[in-house]
Amino acid sequence: MKRSDWFGTAPHEPQLDRRPLTPSLPPSDGERVPARVFKGVQGFSARATSSGTARPGALSVPLFTAALMAWGSCVMDLKGSEPAVTCGPLYHEATNEFATMTTTLYQYWLRVDREAGSYKYDCVGFVSYALRQAAPKAWETTVKVTGIAKGRIPSPPRYRAFFADLADRPRAGWEAVTRASELRPGDVVAWAHKTKTSNGHAVVIGSVPVRLPDGAWLVEVYDSTSSPHGDDSRPDDPRAQPVAGSGRHSGLGHGVMVFVVDPVSGALTGVRWSPKAKAITVPIAAGRPTH
Repeated sequence: MKRSDWFGTAPHEPQLDRRPLTPSLPPSDGERVPARVFKGVQGFSARATSSGTARPGALSVPLFTAALMAWGSCVMDLKGSEPAVTCGPLYHEATNEFATMTTTLYQYWLRVDREAGSYKYDCVGFVSYALRQAAPKAWETTVKVTGIAKGRIPSPPRYRAFFADLADRPRAGWEAVTRASELRPGDVVAWAHKTKTSNGHAVVIGSVPVRLPDGAWLVEVYDSTSSPHGDDSRPDDPRAQPVAGSGRHSGLGHGVMVFVVDPVSGALTGVRWSPKAKAITVPIAAGRPTH
């Protein structure tokens, strides 16, 4: 087995805390993500250019906040006097994995061969692997505070609880993100939502959020899943392997979803898996890994 190979053994997702984590692997050089069009909801589009900046399309809804999304170099400018947005280390890791991967699959067993460009993991497998690669101090703190055993991975509920505590208890390598409007590329959002096959989900933010007419926030995310978001990359990506039984393309990709917020505080209160999906209220929180 090459050093860049790692095989994990894991039970089903509700027991994710028992899953081993791949050892640290040498990073590979990234590539610019090619230009594409972001089509989250009717009346909005933003085209990302090869230079790493994006320009808004027709903003037919007055309440939309102009957000210029970046790909590759991640230089984001907001309209008005607001300063340019700097992307966090997990944004660069996520886009690097996506740009250089040759195959990906959503599975509960974490298996990565970085040299070959093979990324097989589930949502928290992706987040945990990215943290260890790009923000080792944040990962070290996460392991210590959540109390998971050495070499294991926190579940979505544990990530959520850890993020929810950051505002009151600052942690090394992390910053608190208390409102959806504050989300920036590279932040991590996790929520608890127990179903027959899952106990929640976790994503890495891939764009500046855009406010919708109903007060919710539209945003691009990177994650590992077998259920596509809006404007999702996986259905048409030949690198995204189908999940056995469903045939749906899965693994690492990016798509558009919506975060629901408290109308007064702006705090995260729920999600819409895609812009047209039904909103669900869930325990949810966000954190910003810095190093």
